[in-house]
Amino acid sequence: MEQEFHITEIKDLPEDDVARLDFRWVIKRGKITDFAINVNLLENEKSADVYRVDTKHEYLHEQKFWISPKPKALDMDYNVAFVEKKKEVFENYERWIKLFKEARKRGEI
Repeated sequence: MEQEFHITEIKDLPEDDVARLDFRWVIKRGKITDFAINVNLLENEKSADVYRVDTKHEYLHEQKFWISPKPKALDMDYNVAFVEKKKEVFENYERWIKLFKEARKRGEI
């Protein structure tokens, strides 16, 4: 039997920015079989993708949208990846949003 879980956290940031952190994962037989972690910048009633790591499209990959919209493949166990990337998101989402906004301001996005 599979169990699916979702957590969304809304974070107020400097400069009146708001971040949305979304975590979704599926557990089967005590192991993560599918997951997605997203960081979005919420502004003007719209959402901009800043960071994503997920297992869609048959493989684990991450995207740092201030660098490139192309996914980078990751070779990690899904359980390890989910724990590590969740920790990375909480440690870095504010900096990532700042980098995203700077890249957008320079016209790179």
